[in-house]
This record gives sequence, C-alpha cells and structure tokens, in this order.
Amino acid sequence: MTAIKNNGTAVAVAEKANEVVTAVVVRTPDNGQRKAVNIASDLIEPSNYNARKTFDADALKELAQSISVHGLIQPITVRRKGEKGEHYEIICGERRFRACRMLKLSEIPCIIREATDEQAYDLSISENLQREDVPPMEAAEAYKRLIDTKRYDIASLAVAYGKSEKHIYQMLKLCDLIKGIANLVKEGKLTASAGIVISKYDKKIQEDILNDRLGKDGAGEWCNISANALEGKIRNCYTNNLDNYSFDKSKCLKCIHNSSNFDLFAESGGCGKCTNKKCLSDKQTAYLVEQAQAVALADPKLVFVGEQYSHDNEATQIIKKGGYEFKNVQTYNLNSYPTAPTEPQASEYKKPEDYDKAQEKYGKEQEKYTKQTAHLEELKEQGKIRVYAKIGDSNVRMYYKEVATKDTKSNEQLISDLTAKKKRNNELADEKTAEGLKELLRTEQLPQSAFTADEETAMYFFMLSKLRRHNYKAVGLKENDYYGYLTDEKKLKIASSLTEEQKTIVRRDYLYSHLTDGTRTVGDEKGGMLLAFSRQHLPEKTEEVVTTHKEDYGKKNARLDERIAGLKKAEKKAKADAKAKKAEQTAKTEKAPKTAEKAVKKEVNATAPKSETTKPKGKEQPNPTQSEKKEANPTPQADKILIVTVPKVQPKAEAVAV
Repeated sequence: MTAIKNNGTAVAVAEKANEVVTAVVVRTPDNGQRKAVNIASDLIEPSNYNARKTFDADALKELAQSISVHGLIQPITVRRKGEKGEHYEIICGERRFRACRMLKLSEIPCIIREATDEQAYDLSISENLQREDVPPMEAAEAYKRLIDTKRYDIASLAVAYGKSEKHIYQMLKLCDLIKGIANLVKEGKLTASAGIVISKYDKKIQEDILNDRLGKDGAGEWCNISANALEGKIRNCYTNNLDNYSFDKSKCLKCIHNSSNFDLFAESGGCGKCTNKKCLSDKQTAYLVEQAQAVALADPKLVFVGEQYSHDNEATQIIKKGGYEFKNVQTYNLNSYPTAPTEPQASEYKKPEDYDKAQEKYGKEQEKYTKQTAHLEELKEQGKIRVYAKIGDSNVRMYYKEVATKDTKSNEQLISDLTAKKKRNNELADEKTAEGLKELLRTEQLPQSAFTADEETAMYFFMLSKLRRHNYKAVGLKENDYYGYLTDEKKLKIASSLTEEQKTIVRRDYLYSHLTDGTRTVGDEKGGMLLAFSRQHLPEKTEEVVTTHKEDYGKKNARLDERIAGLKKAEKKAKADAKAKKAEQTAKTEKAPKTAEKAVKKEVNATAPKSETTKPKGKEQPNPTQSEKKEANPTPQADKILIVTVPKVQPKAEAVAV
C-alpha cells in the first residue's frame, strides 16, 4: 500500500502485480486534530469489549462502496498493544475496519491514542452508545458492562450520557430477559418497551410467555400489541393472586409458598399471593377439569364450546382428550346463564347497618337467580333451549341458545345420532392410525431382522395386482372370478396359501408387468433385463426379433457411412485448394511492392533538381529519436486523471492520510 499526495489529498492505492489501482481517498484534516497514519491491516485487531456485537452484511457492503468512492472520511481509532507496541487494538471504528478489509486494503488510516484498558473500554462503549441507531439490547448490555466495572452507577451513567435514571434502569432490566425473548428484541420482532414489561417477571414466567404467547419465531399473538396491553394481559394470565382463583384454598392459607406467611412481607386481608406458580396452575387446572366433568355428567346433551383461534387452557385440552364433544362457536351468539350472587361478609363492612343492607340486597338477588335458573331448567327439559359450556381460565361458564320446537330431537333420535357418531369415530380411529403408521415408517429406520411369513404374504398380496388373467386358474381361481379385478379379500386369501409353483407364476407376471411397461430401449439397465428375460423364456423368437432390427438398421447405417465418407473427401479437397490459392496470392503480394519501389526511385532521380541541401552521396541522415518524435507530435495532456495505471515504481512521497 502506498500513498500519492494530490492537491492536499492523500490518495491511498493498492498494489497489484505491475499495476497501481486507486482504492481509497482520505481527506487531510485542517482543524488541528490528530493526523492519521497508515497502518498495515494485518497488524490491527478488533477489541473484545465492543458494545456492537452484530454487523449487518448489507450495511457493511454499502459502507465499503461509500469508502471506495468517497474515501475513509473518519479514520479508525486504535491503541498500541504488545510488549513493543508491534500491533494495534481498535478502540472505535470496527465497522469501518471491516469495510476496509472487504476492500482488501493492505493499509488502513488510523489515529493512534494512548489509552489504558479502562479508558479504551469506556471510549469504545461510549462511541457506540452515542450512535443514533444503537439497538436496544446492545445499549442495555453496554450499560451493564459499565455498571459491572464498579466505576459507574445508574446516577453517574445518566449524567454521562444525558439520559434519565429511569431510562438507564429500564435498559438494564432488558438484561434480565431470558435468551429467547432477548433474541426477539434483537431481531426487532418485539419492541424494547414490551421487553421491559416482560423483564419484571421471573425466568419461569418468561419461559411460559415465550412458549405460549410469543413463540420462539416471534409469530405469537402477543408480539404485535402495545406494551400497556401486554402488561395487562400478563397480569390477567400469569397473576399469582390467590383471590383470583376459585378452587378450595384452605391448604394454601398455611402453605410456606403463601406470601402472607412470610415474616418480612406479611400481608393483611385476602388469601395472599402464591410464589409457587406450578402448584397454583396445577390446582386451578384440576379444579376446572372437575367442574367441567360435573356439568357434562349432569347433562348428557351438553356440548363444550371453544371460540376458534382463541387460546385453549390446559383444562380444555384435558377435556378434549377425554373424548367430550367440542364445537367452535362464538360465545357472543349465545346467551349467558345467570351468575350466582356473592354473599356479603360482615368483615367487609364497618357499620352493621351497611352489612344488613347488603344482606337484604343479596337475598333479593338470590331469589331472582333461583327463579331464572329454574326457568332455564324447565326450558331445557322441554327441548326449547340447547345448553353449552365453556372452560375459561378461572371457571366453567354456562351458555344456552333457543331452538325451534320442530328442530328439537327426541331421546331416541339423539341416541341414533350418537350411535352414528360412535361408528364414525371408529372409522376415524382406523384412518388416523393408518396415517400415523405410514408417517412412522417414512421417518424411522427399520431394524434388521429375518423376513417373516407375514411380510411374504404382504409381498405376494401386492404382486397379485399384476397377475395376468390367463394365469388366474393356475393360482386356484374359478371361472366366475375371471371377470373384473381381483378384490383385496381374494388377493389376501390367495397370498396366504400359495404353493412354490404358484409363487413362481406370480413373481414372473410381476416382472413381466414392470419390464413391458415403460421400457423404451434395450440399451439401458431396464432394457437389458427385458432382453435377458425374453431370451430366457423365448430364445428363438427373441433372436429373430433382434436379428430383424439389426439387419434393417445395419443397412441404413451402411448408406450413412458411404455419405459420410464422400463428404469427408470433398472437405479435404476443398481445404487443399484453399491452401494453394492462398500461397499464390501471397507470392504476388510480395513481388508487387518491390517493382513499384524501383519505378518510383527511377522517376524521382530523373525529375528532382539538385540543391545544396541534398545530402551528400554516401552519407545518410540519422533517424529521429523517440523523444524527437514526441516533441514533434506532442500529445495533449488531460486536465485530470481520476484512476491511472502506471508501471510499478518505488514511491518516494510520504503517505498523508486522515
């Protein structure tokens, strides 16, 4: 790598073979800052504490293209490394370094700074944090690394980078995300605000959110909602407040995982908060399954519903696997069963009179609820409504839909319908089993073992599909079986009782079918087997066919050979004639200039006057040199040459670059 000074601009060039190709232009600073020097690229190494961990390939290509056109406007910053300072470590500018390496530059303009490890560390991170496009996760990791040095706290970082303490704290919370969710933030599939919301929860809850709601590919239902909406959904779906659960919590009140029993965090009122999410979830699921089974047992006509594309909780999945009937029905098209009123508790009221009023109101609501449910039960018995149940996250909700009397079915009709469904379920079980077995055999490697009798029967079962009709009798079929195709039932019966002679007939018909179907030539592997098969069973007739076609096409080829030989002879003669003609023309051409030259000299000597300027006889004028020719015919110089190719020489000018 050399540099040639050109109008105050250092032009970095890369040497290649015997040529010099312009590569990079670096503008010389005139503001008094440190000047850059060219350093061999193989002496420069990246730093391991750069905050930027990802480098977009397309962006690097664009940067390299810009450098090749406009030059490296801002050199990279390095410091000396090694005992003797024989190599350099990048402080700032790793992207620029990578782009220059893409251009295969042997030298790169650099600004050398004296810096300790701590100073270099801070400078590197500071440069990246001050960029406008710094990704949130990279900023978070950079802040954390500065905090880990023990030289900064949240307050000092806020002052140093002009950010609020809240912003620094929130960015640091991103480092508490599990790897899967952190990757979604890095890839832009989840906003930083959403990541901050999720980071407040423990690792187990984060894993549940990732697997159930976000998806490892970022295609989940919670990836495209606002941070505020996400926070509400997490609170509703993953809260551990025991008051939000309907199962019997008597054991939970004395559990060591109940926050109400913590010495330092004792809570008053309510059932407390459970810190064992797995236990809480299992108890709620068991409660919902128990409730669903109870309502199904009480009403054989009841159908469970689930809204299509909605989230199904674990209890719903258990009920589905239990064989209960499910339908996808939008619940807003159904009528809700009345909800039982909640009995007031005296402890919730400060004044006795307020509690008495609440009791009176509860009595009226309870009476109304009893009348409504009794009326619905009467309509259900009359067949005027159809009852549904939906398993929610906290309870089993009942719904109903009015139906016309003519559409109602008797118990006998319902039994018939259910029996038909049972039959179809058996058919579906067989079909799904077949699909499952086929997929199993496609994907799994079969173990090596002896060929069994069942496998042999199956093999001949499929071979019988190619049995020719005139061989039906040979395998034991009667005349009335000669019409139509063999049924699977008949093929299985035949395959399970074949003699060795019959097996030979079946195998040969199988070979016959495949060899005669689709074979187009005897010149390939399949055709060779056809020829061998025919020669084995019909040798004389086979040879007759082979001989006939060989003789026929042999005669045609003989005629073609004659034509080819004639054409080759004619081509050879044409080439010889052309060669002779060319030699004759060359001889005439060489003779003509010599004759013309003699004639011209004779004419000049006869007509030209003698003068003093005529050169003396026997003395010849020297030929002009190359430099004299060049002066006589000067070549205009171009005003400016952008890219030049010159012979390789040892440059003397010093490289000046910034």
